[in-house]
Amino acid sequence: MAFANRISDLSRTLAQYPTTVTVMGNKVAVRTNEQLATLSAETTKLEALAAEGDTAIASGTCKDPAGLSTRLEFNTSQISSLLTAFAAQDSERLKSMSIISKQKFDAYAKNRMSAEKRFADEVSTLLTQEAKAVSGLGKSDTEKPDTKPASTPKPTPEEPVKPQPPTIPTLQDTIITLPGYLRSTIPEIVKKYDDTALLTQSKIYADAAIKLGANSNEAVRSYVVMAFTYGPEFLDPGTKITWVNDILNNSQLGTIDQRILILRNAVEMRRKLDLPILDAA
Repeated sequence: MAFANRISDLSRTLAQYPTTVTVMGNKVAVRTNEQLATLSAETTKLEALAAEGDTAIASGTCKDPAGLSTRLEFNTSQISSLLTAFAAQDSERLKSMSIISKQKFDAYAKNRMSAEKRFADEVSTLLTQEAKAVSGLGKSDTEKPDTKPASTPKPTPEEPVKPQPPTIPTLQDTIITLPGYLRSTIPEIVKKYDDTALLTQSKIYADAAIKLGANSNEAVRSYVVMAFTYGPEFLDPGTKITWVNDILNNSQLGTIDQRILILRNAVEMRRKLDLPILDAA
């Protein structure tokens, strides 16, 4: 499967759905030009990433299969996170509508919104499949093959050595390395901690993530970064921050790991779109 081409096909299909509707005689944007530009840029980025995976799969080897697989997996929820950020924008943009007009808008915009949801789900599935395919590739040989004729008889071919799968760190490994990870990721936020205090606080937040249900290293790291950045209450399933609550408590978005990663991506997208992070809206 050419994953990049499939994402491009899905994008063209989505573009056929209208981005404006007529409500009470007035044209109302289902998607603003800024939102469409952001969605297009994100889709183009994912196509380029998928094309990188396509090239690796076609050649059967990859310089860094584990790294490329991780990047593909990391981006599986990007479109969903973007749409979550759009929803926050839409609530603000359309709050002046009357109840009747809003009901009509929701009804008219349903096809576009449903198409976007399908698009996000399909892109996520594609990237997940490609990440799995890439992870199974062998590492490419960086040295050029020797094309000179052999001066001695060739030895009997031996069974090729199969590449060893990369060692996946355990959660305990991840927790131990959190201080160094945090000092390189959010240095200004953690600079007040000495190494001992940072490890202790990191472990408290990591344990909270695991207690919540996190099982993956990436989800635990993301949880800890957000806890240090916005406070542990930000990640409480009972949080009064509506948009955070809608992600953490929505089982339809997947496992706790997936919801934490979606939340992390939504935070990044809200920052890019200059939307408030800690407000309840």
